Amino acid sequence: MNGLEPLLLNILFLIVFLLFIPILYELHAHKFSTKTKKLIYLLSSVLAIISCISFPITIMNGYLFDLRLVALTIGGLYGGIPVAILLTLVTVAFRFMIGGSGAFATVIVVTILLIILSGFTAYFSESSLKRKVLIGSCLSVLALIIALVNSTIIFGASFSNLFILIHIVLTLSISSLIIYLYEVFQDNLVISKRIIKAEKMEVVSHLASSVSHEVRNPLTVVRGFLQLMQQQDIPLDQREKFLAISISEIDRANDIIRNYLTFAKPSPENNEEINVKEEVEAIIEIITPLANMNGVEIVKQIDHFMIYGEKQMFQQCLINITKNCIEAMPEKGKLVIKTKSEENGLVLVISDNGKGMTEEQLSRLGEPYFTTKGREGTGLGMLTVIKIIELLNGKLNVTSKVNEGTNFYIHLPISESPKTL
Repeated sequence: MNGLEPLLLNILFLIVFLLFIPILYELHAHKFSTKTKKLIYLLSSVLAIISCISFPITIMNGYLFDLRLVALTIGGLYGGIPVAILLTLVTVAFRFMIGGSGAFATVIVVTILLIILSGFTAYFSESSLKRKVLIGSCLSVLALIIALVNSTIIFGASFSNLFILIHIVLTLSISSLIIYLYEVFQDNLVISKRIIKAEKMEVVSHLASSVSHEVRNPLTVVRGFLQLMQQQDIPLDQREKFLAISISEIDRANDIIRNYLTFAKPSPENNEEINVKEEVEAIIEIITPLANMNGVEIVKQIDHFMIYGEKQMFQQCLINITKNCIEAMPEKGKLVIKTKSEENGLVLVISDNGKGMTEEQLSRLGEPYFTTKGREGTGLGMLTVIKIIELLNGKLNVTSKVNEGTNFYIHLPISESPKTL
């Protein structure tokens, strides 16, 4: 194998093992422990190094050139000194397995690179995106230059100017690209999590006001009956009746508070089977105080379906949509929540007969900071909903007409055959 073909294969290996695999892991990081994370990164770097060495450019008999130093540099910077040491040992061991005089050259180069990496790993982890790209690409190119000088002076290898130029350009480019894309993905992932948390806190604050309003009703009833019971001429059976009603109202207030706290309390990320019927009914209990404040009637027609995902996120999705629907009906209305079966999945339909949206507003639904609520909205609610539905491997369709209402169609894959309860 000659020319650029081995280097292009090396680039493919670096992209797959140092970029795609870590990104796939980050998307499902909640399933794994921190030790597993480090192990996955270590194995990915090891595979990248072995793959690069396996498809080299042969300079002379027993002397090979490839992009293994890029994998060693990036893996060491992200993994820290222990990972850098392990990767160095793997590089040397595998190179000696192949044989040739270049194996001894590898020992010299990777040892020097390990010493350099040990002084940069801590600084690299705390650096900004630009500095990380600069540090990673410069160290990769420096390692290549050390390898070229070592090969020329000590081992007598010769390289054309074109070969050196191509090798430096490819090393610089692929190092910068991998670090940049990985860091951008990490930043977007962090921002997405912050948006979901921020929207959750906003919803919690809105629900808190409606819950406090709803809790006052049973407390007012209890207070009234207790005042009546202070009168001396009330019959015993009447007192018992008043007492039973008071206890019932206190229990109702307790249920409202418990449902609110269940939603507000954070839970660890954990994918599991979710009973759609149970979750929808639980969310209906949570939003009922807000619906009562707006005079909204809630109509449900929910069948039993099981889906797979994170329960807390699914609850957040339903809360955001139903809250928007209720707020779109400030002067009475009807909120309809129902499920329908479709091929390989279900459709969860949430509808209101509120003020609706124009075609322009509907086309912008889900844009960051776009809202139809004026100063009261942040524009993050639907963005959060769309993100959560994507994480559930679902799809959202929305239809709306001005002064007629809005319909949300959430298509989700099911994990069991549906059965009506």
